[in-house]
Amino acid sequence: MKIEFILFLAIVFFCLVPFLFFSKRRAKMTVEELKKVEPKIKEHINISSLKLPSKIEKLDLAKNSEIVRKIYHTFEILNIKDLNENQLDKKEWHSWQISMLLNLYKNNRDFFIPNKKEIFHKTILNLDNKSLDSFIQTILLKYKANVDIKASKDLLSEDTIWTNKDISILFYFLTTYKQ
Repeated sequence: MKIEFILFLAIVFFCLVPFLFFSKRRAKMTVEELKKVEPKIKEHINISSLKLPSKIEKLDLAKNSEIVRKIYHTFEILNIKDLNENQLDKKEWHSWQISMLLNLYKNNRDFFIPNKKEIFHKTILNLDNKSLDSFIQTILLKYKANVDIKASKDLLSEDTIWTNKDISILFYFLTTYKQ
């Protein structure tokens, strides 16, 4: 009976150790590994075909830029550069804000941020163009699948489904995509 119990424990041990090792290894990805991992994109969305709330699409681009500057000011104050990985994945941004940023992109406008290294998290700064484009596609797909563009500004402002990482990638993309 004791031998069977010891054998059972040995089997459980040998089955769990590799699982625990690989799950911890995956949780502690380096920047290089993050660059190699790309979201799997099943569909490519061209920004010009992405539908945004009509109030935002009709918005004067100067007014849109002014609103994005205010969103950026909030982004800057939050010091996202120093967040850990869990905090980067925290959902703190709403669909109305993201729509404003996407409207700049849709209208082929960039957003100048002079001191990128002081603003963006190192994982964002170390993304290559291909990875950055993949993440943008993931954001566009998420937007298309989850945002009700017919909802009011108030409802979209309550729709907090966007992470610190999402908005970081969008701001970084807006400051670099024309280069």
